[in-house]
Amino acid sequence: MKKIILTTTLISANLIVFGQTNTWGKSDRNLIYEECLAHLTTDYKSLSQDQRETISLCYLDEITAKYNKDDYQAKIDAELKRIKSATIIQCAKNIGADLNKPIVEEKKPEPVKVAENKATRQNLQGHWKDEESEFWLFETGDFKMVRLNGTSSKGTWKIDGDVLTLYHDKMFGTSQKDFKILMFTEDKFVYQSTKNKRLTFTVDKLK
Repeated sequence: MKKIILTTTLISANLIVFGQTNTWGKSDRNLIYEECLAHLTTDYKSLSQDQRETISLCYLDEITAKYNKDDYQAKIDAELKRIKSATIIQCAKNIGADLNKPIVEEKKPEPVKVAENKATRQNLQGHWKDEESEFWLFETGDFKMVRLNGTSSKGTWKIDGDVLTLYHDKMFGTSQKDFKILMFTEDKFVYQSTKNKRLTFTVDKLK
């Protein structure tokens, strides 16, 4: 009697163990879903995230319904590859997803090119007025200045990069004053003494 009971117990235990190992558990199902999703994300970039998730769920249902755990795990890599490919293709067809759709790269808008205004010998020529004076920069390289206090001066001028240099005629030689042009447009510019930054002027062009 004891032998029969022991045998029955062993058979029942073996059946329980077999049932446990041959059943798709939650962790197994999660693994199949995540592996399929990772494969779709890597190899089918044209699919949307929603399409990848839907196909992965379909793949999970197809695999677990068609194969038990032991049979599936016993298959070799070549078989698994063929099964995976065929199942993904079928699941994609079910939702109308095109696995062969080419990837369209989003074109980045080209940066808007802003016309850069630079002070040149040509566009500096003309009649200008700032807070303290009016001056003329002539094509010949000469300049004339009339200050609001009634004094005037003349001399020559040049532009080198963004530095405007005025050579004032003196009774004995000339005096040189350098100004850095901070901003320039066709109708206005801002310049600053290179020796005294407090001497900064905004100049408007007069017609």
